[in-house]
Amino acid sequence: MKAREPAKEKQLSPRVVQLPTAVTLALGKNLHKYRIAAQKSQEDLAHEAEVERSRISKLENGRINPSLLTLATLSHCLGVTLEQLFAGVTATLPPASETGEMRRANQAYPEKPAPAKKRGK
Repeated sequence: MKAREPAKEKQLSPRVVQLPTAVTLALGKNLHKYRIAAQKSQEDLAHEAEVERSRISKLENGRINPSLLTLATLSHCLGVTLEQLFAGVTATLPPASETGEMRRANQAYPEKPAPAKKRGK
């Protein structure tokens, strides 16, 4: 009979930002607007950009956090610039060290608090 191993301590991990956020919603709204203006279906855009159709839907609904390269490809396929795609996106997200919320589950997280901010004299 094997000896019972001691229970491993469960490490508490920081919370992950829940999507959608103001940023992903605003970006998705712009993507949808430009896709409709280009008279493309989600399937058409997905095929041209070489992504899954469900990814276009999730992007438009702010439910995923796309890479810059994905956004650049979508912009190209829609004939718009990244600047146009981000027009009106004014929301920002503070770093995890300020909120305790990670942008993704595998994000590096500092074990100790950030140093105090230095203020000018």
